[in-house]
Amino acid sequence: MSQKFSPELVARIEDLWTRYPDRKAVLLPALHLIQKERDGWLSEETIRDASELLGIPDMHIKGVVGFYDMFHDKPVGRHVVRLCKTLSCKLRGADELRRHIEDKYGIANGQTTEDGRFTFKCFECLGHCSTAPMMLVDEEKYENLTPDQVDEVLEGLS
Repeated sequence: MSQKFSPELVARIEDLWTRYPDRKAVLLPALHLIQKERDGWLSEETIRDASELLGIPDMHIKGVVGFYDMFHDKPVGRHVVRLCKTLSCKLRGADELRRHIEDKYGIANGQTTEDGRFTFKCFECLGHCSTAPMMLVDEEKYENLTPDQVDEVLEGLS
């Protein structure tokens, strides 16, 4: 097994292999674990290391990383702020929240604040249409948001 990842990570991936009928099916959960261990993003080197560990061609992994918004191929802030941009959230104020974040924090979709506190991303459906507008910060959900509530959440990030 790879020495390029922590023994804990390798053990978690080995455990995943026991629960899936095909070793390739572990790719998405493994990439989440790897990304978390590697400061929230997947560099070219990390993708090569993952390819070696998982036995999956690096070009396939690059395709997956490029396709799914939850994977990052460049450095991100300490926190990733995802604001839902689909219809239910738009109808309930997501565009106002996006403009508020862009104006107040000086960043646009895909950018990171100068202090590295957070990276802002407009995101496809986060699955909480009945409590829109919705924002996901790292793995924490915030619903029925107003601009003041967004500020409260973002200003509380270290």
